Amino acid sequence: MMSRFIPNTVASVANPPLLVIFIADEQTGWCTQYSEEGYNVMHVSYPPMDGNSFAKTLLEAVVICEQQSKSGDWAFLSFGIEDDDLNTLVHYFKLNGQGLKTAIHYCPKILNAEKLLLKDDSGKLVSTLVHLSCTQDELAASLVTAVEAGEHVQTTLQPPAPALVVAGEKSSTDPYTRSAVSLSYSRTLDLLRRHIGPYYELEKLWEKHTYYEFAERDSRKTMSTMASAENTAANYYGGVGYDDLARFYKVTPPDTELITVSRTVGADRIVDEMIFKCTHTTEIDYFLPGIKPTGKPLELAVVGIVAFRGDKLTFEHIYWDQASALVQLGLLERRGLPVAGVEVARKVLDPFGVESNKLMAKWKESEGLPI
Repeated sequence: MMSRFIPNTVASVANPPLLVIFIADEQTGWCTQYSEEGYNVMHVSYPPMDGNSFAKTLLEAVVICEQQSKSGDWAFLSFGIEDDDLNTLVHYFKLNGQGLKTAIHYCPKILNAEKLLLKDDSGKLVSTLVHLSCTQDELAASLVTAVEAGEHVQTTLQPPAPALVVAGEKSSTDPYTRSAVSLSYSRTLDLLRRHIGPYYELEKLWEKHTYYEFAERDSRKTMSTMASAENTAANYYGGVGYDDLARFYKVTPPDTELITVSRTVGADRIVDEMIFKCTHTTEIDYFLPGIKPTGKPLELAVVGIVAFRGDKLTFEHIYWDQASALVQLGLLERRGLPVAGVEVARKVLDPFGVESNKLMAKWKESEGLPI
């Protein structure tokens, strides 16, 4: 099969936009992942297999798209597309005036940026995002020229081979590749969301999750807000999948409170700066494994990076100052160590009301001296 239609899997998306992906058959995991983001995905095998021409492959894809997709707006995403094949794509999909809203290219094998700049029937440039390998100097320079000329194109650098990172699967993927894949994926989603949707109210989804977790304390409801999920804590404890995470959500003290200090919302994730407050009345394995309840109050400054796949959480990465927790519960003697207790959380909540630099013995010595 040269082309395959993968329908949207997000039930809350009533009229999913179409995303056509040109990628090798062994990378179809990307197509499935975008269907989980709320898109009807048309996978076009690229480069074509078994000696088929690209034109024949495209013709088959166009027929399937007309049969399966009802949305007028669409976008395409390509990996390593050749110069001549881009011309063929434009011809067979009749891009002008047919609802194309954005184009994303990963490491196109094209040297002239003008080839990548498509226009709609009104002559307006289609918003374009290009992810480049650091070896593609000539195309990078050409794209810089296009950007300076006011063309609507964005450029990022990333290694040439796509690498799908799947929760729960061990991977030997190079850390730089993983970093580039994560950043380019979020940037791609940002462009797609802005031009063809679907739009999700991530703040409401996150607040529903925390309400079930801390107010209702219902692990089943909490897990209903999550997809194939991962949770990683600052002390390298964590869980992957439903069963592991359900166990985590059962051990939080009943008086737990979260105070949001700041929030940043992106295309597919939220970064929350919070104060976590509770009384240490239960054994909290993910905070203090093996430590029996001390009955002492605890206030921690916490940062959470919460990612979404479609309208479900897909991972939480939580970071906090473990030394502050140990000091507050009487498990660490702070004397002689550069650590603090509840002051850390209080400083985050009230940056001007709590004295700074108390741990820096030489701070006073530099007062009034030239910088």
